[in-house]
Amino acid sequence: MKVRFTSNKERNPAQDGGLKVIYAPSKRIAYRLRWYLILLVVASPFIWFSSKLIGSMVLLDAPARTVQPLTEVRALESGTIRQLRVKTGDQVASGTLLVVLDNPVLLAQHQAVMDTLDVMTLGGTPLQRQQQILHQQLERARLRSIELQRLVDMGAATRGELYQARDLLNDRQVALAEIERQLAPTNDQEIYTRRNQSDLIALDKRLEQLQITANSDVVIRDIVVNEGEAVGPGTLLMQLQKRGIVEIEVYLDARQRELARIGQELKLRLPDGQWLDAKVTSEPKLVTRLPPGMRTAFDNDASKLLLMVETIELLGQEWQIDNLPLTARFPSRFQRWLP
Repeated sequence: MKVRFTSNKERNPAQDGGLKVIYAPSKRIAYRLRWYLILLVVASPFIWFSSKLIGSMVLLDAPARTVQPLTEVRALESGTIRQLRVKTGDQVASGTLLVVLDNPVLLAQHQAVMDTLDVMTLGGTPLQRQQQILHQQLERARLRSIELQRLVDMGAATRGELYQARDLLNDRQVALAEIERQLAPTNDQEIYTRRNQSDLIALDKRLEQLQITANSDVVIRDIVVNEGEAVGPGTLLMQLQKRGIVEIEVYLDARQRELARIGQELKLRLPDGQWLDAKVTSEPKLVTRLPPGMRTAFDNDASKLLLMVETIELLGQEWQIDNLPLTARFPSRFQRWLP
């Protein structure tokens, strides 16, 4: 269809069929605007495609976001959640007790090994007391023999008394040797004692694992268990976020792989319009799709290179928020062609 705007009505907008019409000029303008609108609608796909093509040559943007790494806390032993010492959103310091588990079986095993070691220790107590007495008797017999030897040399005692004292000294030495032999543990007893001591150390360590503490300053992001709930080894208890640690993820089109190299400079746009200089810190190790919350109606479903970048300047404390939307701008092809 050919549109003509130089008809008789165009030349004489106030005349219509030989009659003068007051509203005719505005009506003609309305027709013209209507045709312009139709042309704009028909040409809009071409205009959009052209703008995207020109924009890709001038600007190369990619979606980005801040990420605070999550740390999962899992149970190391089976048991029952006796106490949750924190709640979601709490900021806790390193060493703070988070969860207390209860395991009656471990406690019973620990007590049994303790009782066994106590019995083995108490079993030698009477013999040890007898050994102490024999040491005292032996010392007195030795002193008596020395005294009688001096008296015999002086002629004040007989040799029969000296021999009798020496026989008593020998008897005491034999008795003491027998007691020491009985107190000396056999190989089986030594092995049994060492095994119980090793079991006790292992049980102490397992009992310590029933109390879970924070190993750094963190924020409690999520708690997935309740008090009284039974858990097993490896059960997820809660998720933590380390305070002050923010990573930046950039989702770059896989066709722009040449920009995904360590040290590549780029700019990051914050929500308030501020731009920060940044650089790529590692080679991409993952190809993924945009998270649902970052997609728009015009995004295709193509895979993206996941890049980790960091800002040259320190990111302000007010922007150290998890999942903060950013825009990453890389040098365009035209800019890279320039010297």
